[in-house]
Amino acid sequence: MIKLIQSLDELKEEIKQLNIELELNDIIKIDLPFIDSYENFTIINVPSYGTGEHESIVIVTEKKILVYSSLKPAKTEKKFERLIQKKHGESSVNIYLILKSILKNYSSEFIRIRDIMNHLDLDPLLDSIEEIGRDLRKLTDRIECLFQIVIELKESEIDCFNPSLIDFEYELFATETRYWLDRCRSHVYRIASLRTKSEMRSNKELNDTMKKLTVIMTFLTIVSIVVNVPGTVGAIFGIPALSNAYFESHTTFLIITLISTTIFSMLLGYLYWKSLNLKNTV
Repeated sequence: MIKLIQSLDELKEEIKQLNIELELNDIIKIDLPFIDSYENFTIINVPSYGTGEHESIVIVTEKKILVYSSLKPAKTEKKFERLIQKKHGESSVNIYLILKSILKNYSSEFIRIRDIMNHLDLDPLLDSIEEIGRDLRKLTDRIECLFQIVIELKESEIDCFNPSLIDFEYELFATETRYWLDRCRSHVYRIASLRTKSEMRSNKELNDTMKKLTVIMTFLTIVSIVVNVPGTVGAIFGIPALSNAYFESHTTFLIITLISTTIFSMLLGYLYWKSLNLKNTV
């Protein structure tokens, strides 16, 4: 007999009625999929993605199969209907279907992560890369543990599960699980590539900033030269002793000298400014 559980409180009540010693709250805290067999029951716990409570728990006993999941279970195919009547057929088929739903949930999460990474290829923001990298590592660990459950269910002699009843479908499922695990692992290296792109863009932005600062400092230096040259000449020529002795009767010459030195320094500054080829710098 299989029973679908709608809430954790209901699951706790069912566990109590079956006299199973199991601390469900501690089980839920485990963030990775696992399977554990005891003398009178077997538990499979697989965290999932989505809204609400993100857990899928299957507890199999001789009398009852308890299935709690926030995911929509896969539909029972017609070819499995006759298998349910066989020994361990019901538990085998339902465990297979819930694992299949979990893998579909994980593959949807991978597609979400992949789409974000495609966007980051065009705009490699370091904070976003680190965040999606953590999500990818978490998903990779979960699929790896799910794959271990798939292998363990096939190789271990667990009373509640007989893989020979669904041998072909189970082999396909194991292959699909391995496929998604390989996809996740390959995209872990892609995260490193995105980090490199982000660092290259940051270095380019830093170099551009340094070039712009160099241009600004060059401009300020030219302005300083333009101002200081005539100012220095004016300061020398404006000393009272020298002014009264040599330039008091040559005011026109002094003005012409100041104007010409100013124009000359501005011309030199302009020629230097043009030599910097600023169009390629800014």
